[in-house]
Amino acid sequence: MPVVETIGPCTLILGDALEVLQSLPEKADLVVTDPPYKLTSGGHAGQVMSGIFSRSRYDNSGLLMKVVPWSAMAKPIFAACRPDCDAYVMANDKNIFAAHAAFSGAGWKLHNLLGWHKGAPTRNRWYMKDLEFTLYLWKGRAKTINNPGSKQLFSCQRPKARFHRTEKPVSLLDHYIRNSSAPGELVLDPFAGSASTLVAAMRAGRRGLGIEIEPEWFEKSCERLTREWETALAG
Repeated sequence: MPVVETIGPCTLILGDALEVLQSLPEKADLVVTDPPYKLTSGGHAGQVMSGIFSRSRYDNSGLLMKVVPWSAMAKPIFAACRPDCDAYVMANDKNIFAAHAAFSGAGWKLHNLLGWHKGAPTRNRWYMKDLEFTLYLWKGRAKTINNPGSKQLFSCQRPKARFHRTEKPVSLLDHYIRNSSAPGELVLDPFAGSASTLVAAMRAGRRGLGIEIEPEWFEKSCERLTREWETALAG
């Protein structure tokens, strides 16, 4: 049985997303997720990489964590959502095409391709990389975002002290959540990682539901959400 922890308006489940998604008690109003996908392997070619790609932390295999094929996740996520639902699915430049093919094949439709300008670039011999991408998708009836003046490109710095290897800024996730949901609605992240999506949902007055397969990150994320909720109650 999956382990379930509820902290304030957010619930975190320890388990395999592909299994847990089949038995959720409530359908999601919005999906915001940064799935675990395989990175490009090889190509160091004498480069000195830093951060999560430093040689001491990354073996250049393309695997920073357990990955889930795009084709395996798209349909379960689709089925776990309400009939009218938006989804923000993040990927890098090498994965965005496969992600789009899988999610469109599962029934999702593409509203827009969004960009995140993350400031400090990742070293690369074929242009330094300072962008990541988000598929902005929908199922059912299309809904206008809450702030139609929002631009395709959103700029914010990566967290300086990253809680997780691939952690996204709460401000980026907050931007998506506030634009495509209403207070009290349920935001789903099937690959919770550092629980940044749930933190953003909590701050925005939404409910959050995250699934995490790694016990270490599940425990750390529960601690992070507890601190966040205690701060909110004290504030």
